[in-house]
Amino acid sequence: MIEIQDNGKGMKGEMLRDKAVAKGLLSPEQAGQLSEDECLQLIFLPGFSTKDQISDISGRGVGMDVVKTNIQNLNGRIEIESEPGKGSKFTVLLPLTLAILPVLMLKLDEQIYSLPLSCVKEIIPVEKEKIQDVNNKPTLVVRGEVIPLLDLATLIGKETKNKNKVGVLAISGNKKCILAVDTLVGQDEVMIKPLEGVKPAGVAGATLSGEGELVLVLELRELLDKML
Repeated sequence: MIEIQDNGKGMKGEMLRDKAVAKGLLSPEQAGQLSEDECLQLIFLPGFSTKDQISDISGRGVGMDVVKTNIQNLNGRIEIESEPGKGSKFTVLLPLTLAILPVLMLKLDEQIYSLPLSCVKEIIPVEKEKIQDVNNKPTLVVRGEVIPLLDLATLIGKETKNKNKVGVLAISGNKKCILAVDTLVGQDEVMIKPLEGVKPAGVAGATLSGEGELVLVLELRELLDKML
C-alpha cells in the first residue's frame, strides 16, 4: 500500500461531475446518479481534465488515465479521499507477489489458508449464545464494540459442513471484522508467489506449507469489500 497525500485545496465532487458533463464524457442523467466517491473517480476518465486550457504538461486528460491503467495492469487499484480546503490522499494498492510474509494459518475443512499477520489482532472463541443479530447480520461484542462476524467459507464461496468455532479479529484500513474459521494451524513465515494467469477475488497469491500442501494467501481488503 502506497499513500500519497497533499495539503492543497482538495476536490469537490460536484465540480468534477459538472466538468465531465461539459466535456461530453457523461450525460447529465448519468452524472446525477453518481455518489461522492464515484465523482472523485471521474479524474481517471480518458480525456478528463479540470484545466480549461491545454499546456505542455497538463489539460489533455491523459495523465491520470495512464496512472490507473498501469496500476490495473499490475492487478492493483487506486482509491481517493479528498476534502475541499484540506487536500487529497491517493492510496495505491498493489498485490503481494514475491514477498516473505508472516502469516496466520487457518483451516476450512481440510484446506489451509493464510492471512497476513499484520491484519490479525486477536483470536476470539465463537460461542453461539453470544452471537447477536444487528440489521439481520451476525455480530459479536468485543470489549463493548459491536463487530461483524463473517464466515470465511461464505466469503470465498466454499461450502463447508463444519460449524465454525474460532474467530479471527482482523482489521483492514478502517474496516474491522471477526472471521469465523474451523481451526487455527499456527503462525509461519512464507514466500508468496502469484497465481499465473488467474487472480481469484480475495486471494493475494499462494505458498507451500512445511508439509508441501498448497496454501492460498488471502487478501483481506478484497474480501471485506464484498461484505462490508
